[in-house]
Amino acid sequence: MSAALRPPTEADIPTVVRLMSEHWPEPADEDLVRRTWSSPGFELEHDARLEEASYVDVEALGEGRAWIDARGHPSARILDWAEARAREKGERLFSGSWSSNERLREELEQRGFRLIRHSHRMKIDLDHPTPEPVWPQGVEVRSFRPGDERAFYEAHQETFEDSWEPIEEPYDEWAHWHLESPAFVPELWFLALEGDTPAGFAICHPHRADAKLGWVRIIGVRRPWRRRGLGRALLLHAFAEFRSRGIRRAELGVDAESITGANRLYEAAGMDVAARFDIYEKAVQ
Repeated sequence: MSAALRPPTEADIPTVVRLMSEHWPEPADEDLVRRTWSSPGFELEHDARLEEASYVDVEALGEGRAWIDARGHPSARILDWAEARAREKGERLFSGSWSSNERLREELEQRGFRLIRHSHRMKIDLDHPTPEPVWPQGVEVRSFRPGDERAFYEAHQETFEDSWEPIEEPYDEWAHWHLESPAFVPELWFLALEGDTPAGFAICHPHRADAKLGWVRIIGVRRPWRRRGLGRALLLHAFAEFRSRGIRRAELGVDAESITGANRLYEAAGMDVAARFDIYEKAVQ
C-alpha cells in the first residue's frame, strides 16, 4: 500500500528538508521550510502535500499565475494534486527543474508543460582579486541603515518591472523573505545613492550551509542610472566585501535571457555558468 498523501506537519520538517535538498545545488534547511510555511497567504493545510518520496507546494504569483514547486521524486498522484490546486489559483501554471533532474522534466512534459525559459546559476572563485569597482560620477555606496527598508523595497519593485514575468510583491511578503530572515546581514545590503536618491542596490548574504560561499541574491539598477556601470560596480563591491569576510566563492541566479542584459554583465565580471534551471508553463484550457 502506498503512503498517504497528506498535508505536512511540524513533525515532518526534517523529512521535507531532505526532500527539498534532493536534485538541488545546495541543501535546504529548517528555516527555509518554516519561512515558506509561514509566508503571507500560504495555507499549509491547503497549499502543500507530502508523501513518502516527495513534497510539493503551490504558490499564487498574481495576475492569474501559479507556481508548482515539486521536490524529491514526485509521483503522478502528488503532481495530480498540485496541478489541481494550482488551477484554483491561476490559469497559467509554472514549474521548474534543474536540468540534471531528467525524471521531473519528463513528468512535466508528459503533463503538457512546455519548456519556455532557462535561468542560470553562476559562480566565481574569489581566491584571486577582482577589479576595484568604478562608481558613476556622483554616486556613492553604503550599507543598510535602519530606516532604509522602504528604499530597498521600492527600488527592488521598480527595477524588477523590467524582468521576465515580474511579480508585484506586497511589502509584508517582501519583508518576510528579506528583513525577517536569519540570512539578513545589514552590512551586506548595499545602497547606491546619488545625493539622497537611490540609484541601485544589492542584497547579499553568506550561504546558509556553506560559510565560504557568498550569495548575491539581488542586484537592481533604476532606469535613469543604467548603462553607466553601476550594476558592475555593485557586483564588484559585493565580491570585495565577501573576500574581506573570508568568503572564497560567490554565486547568484539570473535569467538566461535577461531583458536588461544582467547575464552578460555577470559573465563580463568573470562569472561562469554552474547549473541550468528549466522553467515550464502550462496554460489551463
